[in-house]
Amino acid sequence: MRYTNVIFCLASLFLACELDPFLFDSKSSDHYELPGNTIPMELIQKVSFESAGNMLYGIWVASNGRRPGLTLLYCHGNKNGIDEYWDRVQFLHEIGFNLFIFDYRGYGKSEGESSEKGLHEDGTAALNYIRNHNQVTADSLILYGYSLGNVVSIYLAAEQIDPLCLFAESPFASSASLAQGSSGLALPHRWLTKGTYDNSERVKNIRTSFCLFHGESDDFVRWKDNGRVVWENAPEPKILYLIKEANHKDIPQTLGISEYQDIISEHIASAIHN
Repeated sequence: MRYTNVIFCLASLFLACELDPFLFDSKSSDHYELPGNTIPMELIQKVSFESAGNMLYGIWVASNGRRPGLTLLYCHGNKNGIDEYWDRVQFLHEIGFNLFIFDYRGYGKSEGESSEKGLHEDGTAALNYIRNHNQVTADSLILYGYSLGNVVSIYLAAEQIDPLCLFAESPFASSASLAQGSSGLALPHRWLTKGTYDNSERVKNIRTSFCLFHGESDDFVRWKDNGRVVWENAPEPKILYLIKEANHKDIPQTLGISEYQDIISEHIASAIHN
């Protein structure tokens, strides 16, 4: 029994030390390569803006002409920066709207060190940037969060703006559900991280059309502990795509890029007409 208690305590201490760096396993870079880019360079504008004294960097990608009146703010996941998610930018840009992607503090070229508060501040700064400099209005704005990025996009939709619609891909319910699902231990979140990252609670306050993608085989952010809870707490109107055989990173590819794009296009069209 004593041996078990010691192991439990050591595991708890390890998790307490490791979860915050795990949530923000960021990598910095001094330039953006945009790997495999197929978007015409004249549509791409690299920009910078300030968030709580930190200089952040982002990329505005102008519409290809199909849907120039709409703009998607893409909030990316953990690790690396914009380059890691450039394939996603290209998938989404093909649909036809403007798109803005940015790096949180500590990611890519952006200055500073991330935290839950920092994510909220950086998301608000990015939102203000595109609204002030590109005349983006609430009814023409689409928010999209992937994994960690849902902390940003759900916060914005719940507390800053009522966008045209909100997409959530592979969201975790909270820091506690993420850690407990990984460890199998029912540990209080305060033992594991300084923040709550409570998407499941905050999503109750959104006032817009909601679309959730989650991989049924996601072994990192498990559906039953995370996406399902976010889904159940989100108000109507909402729609769910639980993708068989998809894991955490491969939902567009498992669905098929064309089907993935069609789903997004149809959801946006429905939001416009409603």
